[in-house]
Amino acid sequence: MKLTMDREDILPILANMANIADRRPIQPILAHVLIEAAGQHCRFIATDQEVQLSVDKDHPVDTPGTCAVPARKLYDICRALPEHTPLEFHKDGEKLLLKAVKSRFTLHVLPAEQFPYLNIHSSRCQGDCEAALLREALAVTANTMAQNDARIFLNGVLLEVQGQEMRLVATDGHRLSMMTLPFANSLEEESFQCILPRKAVMELLRIVNGGNIHLSLSDTSFVLDDGDQQFACKLIDAKYPDYRRVIPQGHPFSAMLDRQNFKSALQQSEVLVSDRNPTTQVHLGKNLMTLSSRNEEQEEGEIELSIEYQNDEMNIAFNSRYLTDSIQIFSQENIRMRIKDGNSAAVFTPPDSDNPVYILMPVRL
Repeated sequence: MKLTMDREDILPILANMANIADRRPIQPILAHVLIEAAGQHCRFIATDQEVQLSVDKDHPVDTPGTCAVPARKLYDICRALPEHTPLEFHKDGEKLLLKAVKSRFTLHVLPAEQFPYLNIHSSRCQGDCEAALLREALAVTANTMAQNDARIFLNGVLLEVQGQEMRLVATDGHRLSMMTLPFANSLEEESFQCILPRKAVMELLRIVNGGNIHLSLSDTSFVLDDGDQQFACKLIDAKYPDYRRVIPQGHPFSAMLDRQNFKSALQQSEVLVSDRNPTTQVHLGKNLMTLSSRNEEQEEGEIELSIEYQNDEMNIAFNSRYLTDSIQIFSQENIRMRIKDGNSAAVFTPPDSDNPVYILMPVRL
């Protein structure tokens, strides 16, 4: 195998490959990126046997061939080189010779036939959607995934397809986020559900950009294809709980918050929040919100915030970190907060829709 490629063309590809490749692999090959070169085409593949990324690039090849190269080492070498450096790859036996102007590197390679491709099963549901909307929905729900929870279905994001829509849902038992996007699909059943694992969600946030993408969903695997790259992963083998049961209904009171002002007030309040019990108390009065915090040293903070609110006075307390996540989920200038009483969950949405939605359970003092 022999080819020459500009550093700027290959560096973003290798960055994504290094994220996918296993850093502490059970099999040495899982720490490698597979390079396939033939004719006018190159393909780069990395997997840890849970997720897999394949990137295709049109590029002339001097000598066709394949090899598996240590992903992290190759990425670190290319990252350390000057911008727009031409890189020459030349496989010689069990070595890859990498030449870059005045630099020379020799890396040990493994046989391409050892590379363990991820098994992809035939899909039950296929469809197209906008990459930007999918990325936004993943960013919204990634905030509320659980981490290392014994209930494995919480350590990921639910994808639910109904009609010509896809809904993404995530909860850790204390809060829930949800976003719906158009999804032109071929589903013949009433609905379809699958659960993306946490690592897949985080990797998708790195690689999904603009344009349109095609999704193929089965009971065991998820595949995303944007024409230049294909991402595949195993799904969490579990049944997601009925999230609709925890969506509050009939919240009669509503407050309108300026997002930037709310963000500033939360940042001030968090300074004196207890590390062991990070709680922010919220008092709602006529066109006024007061955030109160206290720590173990008996230090206190109280911040007043002008809002639009004309209902009864109310006190409600939240986990401070979860409350702060509400400003990460929304990009609108204003956020609507719907409440019922001090013991019921609060519902955060954009001013004029319920998409996305963030539901936060209160803290009992």
